[in-house]
Amino acid sequence: MDPSRGLCDKNEDNVTLVVDVIVEESQKLDNKLNSDPNKSNGTILMEICKLSEYSREISRSERISETVQINGLAWKIVTEIEIGEENNEKCLGFYLWCTAAPTAAEGEEWNCKFSTNFRILRQKSGAKDFSRKLTYNFVNNKLNDFGFPNFITFSELMDEDKGFYDKNEDKVTLAIDVAVNERKGTKRKLAIG
Repeated sequence: MDPSRGLCDKNEDNVTLVVDVIVEESQKLDNKLNSDPNKSNGTILMEICKLSEYSREISRSERISETVQINGLAWKIVTEIEIGEENNEKCLGFYLWCTAAPTAAEGEEWNCKFSTNFRILRQKSGAKDFSRKLTYNFVNNKLNDFGFPNFITFSELMDEDKGFYDKNEDKVTLAIDVAVNERKGTKRKLAIG
């Protein structure tokens, strides 16, 4: 991988996040960056390098992607190490975070309805992405993040036969497709996150 392009460097002790915004109808991941912050859909990508080290960190250890603008709101991927309730095993918590404050007037109700597809992208040909879909509605900014506290166990995530984890590169790539279906009570304003 080429560190000059923001990709994994196995000799570094840090995590590099790569975020691209894709607005093609097919939602295929490619490396085209779209500069329209008011588009109604997009994909947030996050690459976690040195996954084997991250998997050994303590519970609640986080990784946060760069901000991507979708429908005038600032969105990020957040991952956390969680402990599974049923099996007491370390899991990857996988969340979507809306970091923008709405521009609604004081006391004015607002909401944002959106659909998502949380994915772990396959690293091996013949494997399939691991995905879960959710539809959600933020109302009056009472909760600005949502997702899956136990998206996948680290043992499943790092099982090379499943095809999500590249042991040679020691990385996984996460994606969340976001489609804002409706937004009320806020002005479209570029949010800085």
